[in-house]
Amino acid sequence: MVGPHGGNVKELTELYQLSEQSIIDFSANINPLGVSKKLKEEINNKFDQVLHYPDLRYKELKNLIAKHHEVKSEEIFLGNGAAEAIYALASALDSEKVLVLAPTFSEYEDAFAHKLTDIRYFKTESTDFSVNMDDLISAIKQENVDTICLCNPNNPTGKLIEKKEIKRLLAYCDEHNIRLIVDEAFMDFLPKEESLTSELAENQHLFIIRSLTKIFAIPGLRLGYLLTSNESVMIKLNQRAIPWRINCFAEIAGKVSLEDEEYLKESLSYIETERKFLEENLKKISDITLFSSTVNFIFFNCSKYSYLQKDLLEKGILIRDCSNYQGLSDYYFRIAVRSHAENEVLVKVFEEYFYGENNS
Repeated sequence: MVGPHGGNVKELTELYQLSEQSIIDFSANINPLGVSKKLKEEINNKFDQVLHYPDLRYKELKNLIAKHHEVKSEEIFLGNGAAEAIYALASALDSEKVLVLAPTFSEYEDAFAHKLTDIRYFKTESTDFSVNMDDLISAIKQENVDTICLCNPNNPTGKLIEKKEIKRLLAYCDEHNIRLIVDEAFMDFLPKEESLTSELAENQHLFIIRSLTKIFAIPGLRLGYLLTSNESVMIKLNQRAIPWRINCFAEIAGKVSLEDEEYLKESLSYIETERKFLEENLKKISDITLFSSTVNFIFFNCSKYSYLQKDLLEKGILIRDCSNYQGLSDYYFRIAVRSHAENEVLVKVFEEYFYGENNS
């Protein structure tokens, strides 16, 4: 198995002795519009900030995040990417038994596994990867867990648990003293009202993970954060935090991006249009089964070819092989929404692959 995540172009091209420049990467779920013009200009204009240490408090950045989500700045813990926030939270919590979806982002179980926490799984394949809340609550009761990790919308399936449903879960967790960790790394691709941030102030059991990597196309800068009103956990997080973990360019990116409403609006419109283009064209291919998505990637099953990733890589297309996700077989894959020209290439390659030499 090569790498636990998407975006590993260098590793795969080295493995199969291919040119990295010849590959279009559909494996990483990054905004196809790329870094905004405004951010590029701001980093260029403020490049000399690299000569100075960042503000240890990150006061301005926290204030902007607080304004963006309508929360308090003291309810924000910054991370060198959302992954650091996940690991820091797992370390700060005294969880003994954790329930995660299967499939979902692997870093939750990996983060808690470092503390030898008992991990249980709630499998969703039988419901086409949608979450039935009654079944989930029943599983929580049966497994007697003290912590739940959800990715909403979920990675790799693109499925969203509607807010009214997840609020039912939140109420149950509050009543039974269960921690609810909700990773909203892809929530920026949906209307703001779907986020649970509005419930933060009134619930000490709620922990929300956010990332600026996906929507603002800055994975190399690493900037994510945790939101919680749980003061005791926040104290632990801050006491254990590494100083200057957010570099000056990531800080600049956070400040500029959160106020760049024009870029955000353009991105959401573009991604929705291109996702529909991909879905309409790929649905015509009988050998694959698409699952409806709410975000900037599409999850699908190809029951004929488990070696699909390798075959397409040789044709210049890198897709995400999802076989290393808990609860998935070798026949599940994920593709990101990219530019229209690149999406046209992907559709053409898919049509040639499924209707051409493999079906002649």
